[in-house]
Amino acid sequence: MSAARSSSPSQIRAGAQAVVFAASIFLIWWLEVHPATRSEGTTDVPAEPTQPPAPSLVVSHGMSRDEFYRRELAPLLEKTKAKNRASADKALGRLHQEFDRFRAGIPGFVDDIASWRTRFGIMRRLTRDKWKNFWKSADDADSEQVKSYMLQKFQHHILAPDELQKAVESSLSEFKDDVAATRNRLLAEMRVALTTSDMKLDFNRPDYAAFEREFDQFIAGHVETNATDSLVNAAVNLIGNGIAGFAAEQLVAQIIVRLAAAEAVAAGVEAAAAGGSSTAGSAAVGGAAGWLGGPIGAVIGVGAGLAVGAVVDWWVTDRFKANLTDELTKYLDNLERDMIEGVKAGDDRPARIGLREALRSAADKFYVIQSQAARNAL
Repeated sequence: MSAARSSSPSQIRAGAQAVVFAASIFLIWWLEVHPATRSEGTTDVPAEPTQPPAPSLVVSHGMSRDEFYRRELAPLLEKTKAKNRASADKALGRLHQEFDRFRAGIPGFVDDIASWRTRFGIMRRLTRDKWKNFWKSADDADSEQVKSYMLQKFQHHILAPDELQKAVESSLSEFKDDVAATRNRLLAEMRVALTTSDMKLDFNRPDYAAFEREFDQFIAGHVETNATDSLVNAAVNLIGNGIAGFAAEQLVAQIIVRLAAAEAVAAGVEAAAAGGSSTAGSAAVGGAAGWLGGPIGAVIGVGAGLAVGAVVDWWVTDRFKANLTDELTKYLDNLERDMIEGVKAGDDRPARIGLREALRSAADKFYVIQSQAARNAL
C-alpha cells in the first residue's frame, strides 16, 4: 500500500513533463510552419508588399508645327532646290546646243564670201560706198552697200536676230517648265505628308486645299514684289510665271540688254585680235554695233563686221578662209561664254553676271520663298 503511494508522485511528474515537452514541440512547429499566419494576425507589424508599385503614366504629345516642318517638309524643299539648280544647268546645255548650230553655219558663210560671185558683188559695192564713211557706226546711205551685203549673208548662214531670240527663249522656257514640274511634285509630296492618317499632331491638321491655296498666294505676292531690277529677280519672276503671270519675253529682253550689246562688241574685238585682224578689221567690228539697232542688232552686226574686216584685210591672201573661220568661231565662243558665264569688270565696263549664276541664284531665292510659303500655309 505504501509502495503504491510512493510511486504516484513520480508518475505525475513524468506525465507533466511529457505534456510540457509536447506543448513545446507543438509551439516550435507552429511558429516555423505558420509565420505568415502569425503576421496577418498581428496589428503592430506591417505586412510586406506583394506587388511592385505601378509606374507613373507618361503623356505622349503629337508633333509640333516646327517639328513637322523640319521632319516632313524641309527635306522636300531642299530636294526641290537641288532639282531646280540642276534644271538651270540643263537649260544652259540647250543654249549651248543652239550656239553649236550657229557655229555649224560658219563654213557655208566663209565659202560664200570666198566665192568669185561674192567677190565681184563686193567689188561693185565698194565702188558705190564712200571710203571716208565706210566705218561709220550710224547708218549712212553712202557707206552701207558692203555692210548690208555681208549682213544678209551672215544672217542667212549663221545667225539672224529672231534665231538668237528664239534660242534664249527656248532655253529659259525649258528651265521654267522644269521648275513648274518640280513644283507639282513638291505639292504632291507635301500632300502625302499632310494627309498621313496615323501621324499625331499637336495642332489642327490643315485642310490640304486651303494649304495649297495659301502656299500659292504667298509665292505670288513675293514674286511680284521682287520686280525685275536684276537678272536674278527677273528669273525668279520667270519661274513663278504660273502663279504671278510674268512673261518669258520680258526676261529675254533683259538678258539681251544686259549681256549682249556691250559683250558682243568685246567678243568681236577679242576674236579679231586673236585672228590677227588689222586696224581696219577691228574698226569694222567696233563700228558694226549700230548697224541694225538694238542689242540683238549689235550682236548680228558685230558678227558681220568681222567679215567686212576680213574682206579688207585678207581677201587676197591664201589664209583668208582659215582666218575668217577662226575669227567667227572665236566670236561665237566668246559671246556664248559671256552670256552664260558672265564677264569680269574691265576698264570701260562693269562686271556682269551670266545666265548660269542668274538661274542658279533664282533657284536658291525661289527656295527661300517656297520655304516661307510652306511655313505660312502650315
